[in-house]
Amino acid sequence: MGLEKDFLMRQLMLLFEVIHKILGHRKKGENEEAEEAIQYFYECLKIEKDVEQLSIDELVYLLEKEKNLTKEQIELVAFVLKEQGEMQDQEKRRINLFQKAYFLLQKVDRESAVFSMDRQMKMEELKMYLN
Repeated sequence: MGLEKDFLMRQLMLLFEVIHKILGHRKKGENEEAEEAIQYFYECLKIEKDVEQLSIDELVYLLEKEKNLTKEQIELVAFVLKEQGEMQDQEKRRINLFQKAYFLLQKVDRESAVFSMDRQMKMEELKMYLN
């Protein structure tokens, strides 16, 4: 069990680093580099499917059942979906990604024993946009 925890911690640290790169590129207006970092994020989790094309149910099944991701990893996927949505020019694509991010954050929030102010703020931000 110790090795599994170490692996998960190393993977979470790597995913945090990739998210930091995504945010840095977005802040600089480097959307192409941010998109590459997003693809790398999904590669790190071995997610080969296009999450944008999946329904919310299919996405949840993929993350929980097929990939067996932890709540923390699913929350990071939601953060990346939100960033992807913010990069979209087409409103329909943006809403699709925001809905998925919001649903995943809600699910994690309901099922997690740990309160996260960052999660709450992201959910409120997404809710305001979706309403």
